[in-house]
Amino acid sequence: MIDQLEAAGSGIVVGADGSENGRAALRWAARTAVAYQLPLTVLHAVPDDAGDAVPVLFAEPTGVLGEAVELVRSVEPGLQVRALQMPNSPVRSLLAFGETAELLVLGPRGVEGFRGLLLGSTTMHVAPYAKCPVVVVHSETEGVPAVRGEGGEGGKGGNPGQVVLGYDGSRGSNRAAAFAFRHAAALGTGVVAVTVEPGRGKPQSEEIDPENAVPGSDTSAFHSPVIVTAASFPDVPISFVEGTGRPAEVLLAEAAGAELLVVGSRGSGGFTELVMGSVTQKVLAHADCPVAVLHPGITARTAAGLG
Repeated sequence: MIDQLEAAGSGIVVGADGSENGRAALRWAARTAVAYQLPLTVLHAVPDDAGDAVPVLFAEPTGVLGEAVELVRSVEPGLQVRALQMPNSPVRSLLAFGETAELLVLGPRGVEGFRGLLLGSTTMHVAPYAKCPVVVVHSETEGVPAVRGEGGEGGKGGNPGQVVLGYDGSRGSNRAAAFAFRHAAALGTGVVAVTVEPGRGKPQSEEIDPENAVPGSDTSAFHSPVIVTAASFPDVPISFVEGTGRPAEVLLAEAAGAELLVVGSRGSGGFTELVMGSVTQKVLAHADCPVAVLHPGITARTAAGLG
């Protein structure tokens, strides 16, 4: 059983709770597992107050876990799927498997959350602490038309079919850059790196070219970590966008119709004791595409899928 549980902790792990958001997360996780060529573990937490229960891998699961596995197999019939029931809370279970998983996938709010809350307690406690990238999938993001949104003046608005990276030079956003390129490489799409100069006006954006900036200039130095990461993924096209306005609004506009928006759990501004910044919380709650969150403690190799 120990060996089986260790195997279940590798690959992609997705939480199942029977909610519509949870089903969206299952579908996204299944497609991503195939793109990454990794197995998928479907995890359902059933807390045991007595403390006697143990993790169980089911060959033929029933109930919420069985419905989740059936859904995954309907999306990707050839995918290797493991069905795992954990005796701990969803937060403890997901964080435990985040130690060895390549990626954790979950919905923003489960069946027991208050309707007025856009982000549930599980998401708020897992996203900023997991030792691997965490992707949050809203049910509303499925089927979003891949068309250009209404961007700011001078900007093209939206980046349909692309992986959008929110980059601010922080350690967390450097980790986010590594994961953004990994995901884009797996899907065969490009990365759009977005930086924002905070302001109060209407969001505006324009393309820039830091790769051809004067060596040693502020523009070149600021973007150099992304440029270096891009060099490790030569088949992934990269473009750069500089926006002005409220950071969350600019990122939400640029991520319209995107495959994925990738951000760090906390940016270069704000209070250091906060584990998840306000910009990250806003894009998690309002993005019309899945959002990946990486905290600064994740290693660059883990973020890039190298171990």
